[in-house]
Amino acid sequence: MLIHRLATLTGLAVATLFMAAPANALTMAECSTKYNAAKDGGTLNGQTWNQFRKAECGTDAAATTETAKPAKKAAAAKADTTKAAAAVDDGATGLTAKECSAKYQAPKAAGTLNGVKWNDFRKTECAAGASATAEPAKATTKAAAAADDSAKGLTAKECSAKYQAAKAAGTLNGAKWNDFRKTECAAGASAAVQPAKATTKAAADSSGKGLSMADCSAKYQAAKSANTLGGKKWNDFRKAECGAGADDDDTVPAPSEATYTSEPEKPSVAAPKGVKFPTAISKKYASETPAKGRMHTCLELYYANKDANTLNGLRWIQKGGGFYSLCNAKLKS
Repeated sequence: MLIHRLATLTGLAVATLFMAAPANALTMAECSTKYNAAKDGGTLNGQTWNQFRKAECGTDAAATTETAKPAKKAAAAKADTTKAAAAVDDGATGLTAKECSAKYQAPKAAGTLNGVKWNDFRKTECAAGASATAEPAKATTKAAAAADDSAKGLTAKECSAKYQAAKAAGTLNGAKWNDFRKTECAAGASAAVQPAKATTKAAADSSGKGLSMADCSAKYQAAKSANTLGGKKWNDFRKAECGAGADDDDTVPAPSEATYTSEPEKPSVAAPKGVKFPTAISKKYASETPAKGRMHTCLELYYANKDANTLNGLRWIQKGGGFYSLCNAKLKS
């Protein structure tokens, strides 16, 4: 009887325990797997392990993470949407520093920055809505820059070349570098010497002064190099092409063609008042013999006096002692 009662009580206890336990509760292993799946899927929503176990592993809970899977997919889709939105935001906020730098380097290499500095470029070309690539139309600014350069006039190098060409052609007409630069290299000027400038020769002739000896010599050498002298000697060329007057000295050689043959005669007359003579042989002729150095130094000073109109009728060589004779004697003394 006692045994029967004990068996009955045992059965009741087991039944009670069975009824008290969750009908379909997950095991620890199943709940842990489900927890980790939710953790990987980003659907824990801040729940701790104990909170998750109580909420997700109790009665009727499924051991699989199928229900969590859609949530994970939804989260992934949400992430994609967020990423796209971020891209739109990036476009709205402008280019990144890296993208803007790449865009800046492209026109810099192409020479189309036109003096725009990095910060100015960044503000204008990399702001909201800007494209990461340089616009092809930017290249057209090169032509605009060229137009601007033309409007500003010739560069110093171009103007210098033009000046030298005019000097060689004998068409400077006494114009100094600064005067030439202002009149011939200003806005709209051409880098080439205008042929019309040669017409100023008539003006030089009418003035009676003509070209300076240095300018005439340069023009003579240019004609000689171009083989356009037509058999003319220095003095003939000087009279015909440099506006020289009838009283010009036919005894003086060209600066570049003077050759030493012998010492001039000793002077027997005094030099006219105002004529300037050198006091020593020029350093540029220091490598020559003393006699040849004196001749070249005297010739240089003769032309300087002629350009300054201080010869007062004195010729290079004349009876009683011309400029060469007087100059040579002074240098020897």
